[in-house]
Amino acid sequence: MVIKTEPNSEIHYWGAGKDEINSYSLGKKDSTDAQGYMIYQVELSEPKILAINALKNSMAFYLSPGSRDTVTITKDTVMLVGNNEAYNRCLQAVDTYQKYCDQILYTRHELKSVQTPEELKEKYGIHYAQAADVIQKSGLPAAFVEEQMTHLDYISRLIVAYITIYSVRDKTEEWKAEFKKVIEMPWSGDAMRSYRGIGKIAQQLPPMKFLMLENGNPNDIKDPYRFMFDECKELFEGKALERVWATFIFQDILNKNYTEVFIELFEEFKQQYPNSPYLSTLQPGMEETMRFHQAEFDENLYHLLPCDSTMTSISEALKPLRGKVTYVDVWATWCGPCKEIFSHVPAFKELAKELDVAYMYLSIDRPQEEKTWRKFIPYYQLKGYHMLASKELTQAVYRELGNERGMITIPRFLIIDKEGKIVVPNAAAPSQPEKLIKQLQKVIAE
Repeated sequence: MVIKTEPNSEIHYWGAGKDEINSYSLGKKDSTDAQGYMIYQVELSEPKILAINALKNSMAFYLSPGSRDTVTITKDTVMLVGNNEAYNRCLQAVDTYQKYCDQILYTRHELKSVQTPEELKEKYGIHYAQAADVIQKSGLPAAFVEEQMTHLDYISRLIVAYITIYSVRDKTEEWKAEFKKVIEMPWSGDAMRSYRGIGKIAQQLPPMKFLMLENGNPNDIKDPYRFMFDECKELFEGKALERVWATFIFQDILNKNYTEVFIELFEEFKQQYPNSPYLSTLQPGMEETMRFHQAEFDENLYHLLPCDSTMTSISEALKPLRGKVTYVDVWATWCGPCKEIFSHVPAFKELAKELDVAYMYLSIDRPQEEKTWRKFIPYYQLKGYHMLASKELTQAVYRELGNERGMITIPRFLIIDKEGKIVVPNAAAPSQPEKLIKQLQKVIAE
C-alpha cells in the first residue's frame, strides 16, 4: 500500500482484524518522505484490515495478497485507487457513519433535537442509506457485504442508545421500547468481532441497560469493574463475549489504571478462553498490573504527610517543608500525562542532585482512591514527600491555580520558596530539565 499525504507528516497504523485488539496505542509510527509518500509492504496469505491515522483522521483499509493500493489523504478527503478500491470504499462508508454516531457524545449534534423515535430514525436514516448504498452496490462477495451491513446496524443501535440515554429528557414508554429493542437484538458472531467500534459497545451498553431497563441505582454497584464484566455476559456470548471482555481488560491496561480486580478478571478470561488470540496482547499489560500491586512501600524513601479539613490553602499544606525550596507536582492517579511525566523524574533528579530542593507530590485524587494512590508511589519510585489532598485542600488547589472558570490542567508544577509562597505557579516539567533547573536556581538564589 502506498500512502500519500503531506510531506514529512506522521502516520500511525495498526491491525484491526477479528483476532486483533483495535487500538491506536498498539500501532507503529512512521512518516512520509519529502514528497509526502510512505510505503507499507507486508506479505499476506489472507486479507488483512489495517487501520491508519494520518492528519488526525483514522480509517480502515483492506489489504489482500498480491494487491497494490494507493491512498491519498488530505485534511478534507480520502482518495482510493487500486485492487481493493471497492473494499476500501465500503470500509470508509462504515467509518464515516461511525464518526457521525460518535459525534453525538462530543458535539451539538443534529440528532439531539429530535422529539420522537420516528424522527430520530428519519434523520439518521439519511446517513445510514448513504453508507448502505456504497456497500450494497459494491459488487463484492456476499459475506463481506453482510458483515459491513451488520456493522451499520450496530452503529444505528448505538445512535438510538446514545440519544435515549443522553439527550431525551422525558423517557417515555415509547423511548424505553426503542431502547429495549436495541438491547434485545443479537450481539454476536464474527461481525461483532470485526466491528471496530466494539469498545464503545462494551463500555456503554451494560450500564445503559442497568439504568434504563432494570431501574438500577448506581449507588448499589459496589465494584463497577466486576459489574461491567458480569453484565457483559447478559448481552454477549461466544466469540463476541471473548472480544468484548478482551477489549474491556485492555482499556484498563491502556489507561495504566492498574485496577486490582482486573487480575482476577483476567484469570477468568484465560480460563474461559485459554486459546484466545488476544492473550498475547493482554498478558504483558496484566503482568505490569501484578508488578504494580507487588511494589513495596519503603518509609525511608517515601514520606507521607497528613492532610485534613483544616488545610484550606497550598501554603498551609506545605508548612512541614518551610525553610526549603519545594518543587510541587500536582497530579492524580487517573491522569495519563501525569504518569508519562514520571519516567523523566529520575534523570532530572540526577541532574539536579546538587540543588537543595524538596520534592512534593500533591495528589488531588478522591479520598476513596487512597489505596490506589499509595500503590502508585513505590511502583513509580516517586522518592520524596507525598500528600493526598482532602476535599478542602482540593478545592483550594482549584481556587488558587484554576483559570477564570476554576479549572486546572494536570500535571501542574509549582515552585515554592522557603517561606511557603508560590513563586513560580507554572514551573517547567521534569521533561524540560534545563529550563526547570534554571527556575529552581533562581528561586534558591533569591
